[in-house]
Amino acid sequence: MKKIFLAAALAALVLTSVNAQEKYKPEAMTVSTELNYSPGGATDGGFTLPEYGAKVRLHLNEKMAVRLSLGLNTTTDKTTTFYDDANQKKQESYDRTTRTTFSIMPGFEYHFTKYERISPYVGGEIGLLASASKSKTDNTENDNYTETSRPGLGFGVNVFTGVDVYLCKGLYLGFELGLGYNSLNTKRGSTTTVTGSTINEDKGTTADLVSSFGFHATPSLRVGWCF
Repeated sequence: MKKIFLAAALAALVLTSVNAQEKYKPEAMTVSTELNYSPGGATDGGFTLPEYGAKVRLHLNEKMAVRLSLGLNTTTDKTTTFYDDANQKKQESYDRTTRTTFSIMPGFEYHFTKYERISPYVGGEIGLLASASKSKTDNTENDNYTETSRPGLGFGVNVFTGVDVYLCKGLYLGFELGLGYNSLNTKRGSTTTVTGSTINEDKGTTADLVSSFGFHATPSLRVGWCF
């Protein structure tokens, strides 16, 4: 009987020791992946789709990690103009613009290990931005239309701070706040004009260089897991 009690006590001690040593945070050379989602909303005359992103991290040790962030955002704007044709018949003219922006940002994170389930961190990243926009104007009066396509290329630099909250071993939620600079150069592109059976293709007439600098706190849900 004493041997049974002794074995039970040893088993309980082993289980307690294992549970106490269980770590919620990733170990050295562990890979973690995450997805984030930012709700879109109505804009003036259009609609913005949700912004999606993904991130892969390689945890070199408990304090340092390298990461690669991917982002994708699509915005569609449609304007409808109502008018009367030469025969006083009601007609409509449509102007649609769709713009897609893609980003790829490698970076580095330094984590603070004071807490068991919470992992605050700071870091920085730099990478490329690419965009593609298409505008089309047509109407209900005839089959004529004008379509313009414009590519864009730029870069971004961000410094950030964030926190990962581990719900259980390997699964976490997170939030991030940063200060960054982005620059995107949109080229002239090309314009196609169709009038009856005549098709003309010309270089675009405008080019844009848009730069932004400031704080960003994306209201997004970040869900990640380690493996």
